[in-house]
Amino acid sequence: MKSSNDERAVENGCWFDEEAAQRVREFFLRFLKHSKGQWAGKPFELLEWQWTDVVAPLFGWKRADGTRRFRRGYIEVPKKNGKSTLFAGLSLYLLTCDGEPGAEIYSAASDRDQASIVFNEAANMVDYSPHLASRLKVVRSTKRIVDHRSRSIYRALSAEVPTKEGLNAHAVLMDELHAQKSRELWDTLRYAGASRRHGV
Repeated sequence: MKSSNDERAVENGCWFDEEAAQRVREFFLRFLKHSKGQWAGKPFELLEWQWTDVVAPLFGWKRADGTRRFRRGYIEVPKKNGKSTLFAGLSLYLLTCDGEPGAEIYSAASDRDQASIVFNEAANMVDYSPHLASRLKVVRSTKRIVDHRSRSIYRALSAEVPTKEGLNAHAVLMDELHAQKSRELWDTLRYAGASRRHGV
């Protein structure tokens, strides 16, 4: 069901690309597996809220020129609802399947421990997937995942990293935004994708 904002967007040339949205869902189901608890080793089937409120709108809605309608998303859910796991999966999709050569994907958080959560989830997903493990190089010491095929990288950042200037981000996924002690990290990263096709 379209909202009034969606209807106005359609009048301005936007459209919903069901195939593009479904590609993300299919990537999760085919290539990603959970790594913890009762779900460990099981395929990552998106929860209803993950699909309806996050993946479908962010990846399905397009502008008239074919770029994404939404350049930013804000997700607020209670703890233990799979947000970090979702971020890990999205990071891997954006790294390998989003059609952006030389993509730079960053997950960011207020401190090193928090920044490690999404990275560790993504690294574990790579380990669980023969397809991804054959394509990607995980460098745990520097919290990087490298895709040599597309010359792309995924890297975890924290506010404690000395410099983040000069980043050319295809996507930034910031975890626990409310826990940031200042605006510095957000202000540095919010326009890091300005030169990218889907950037802001």
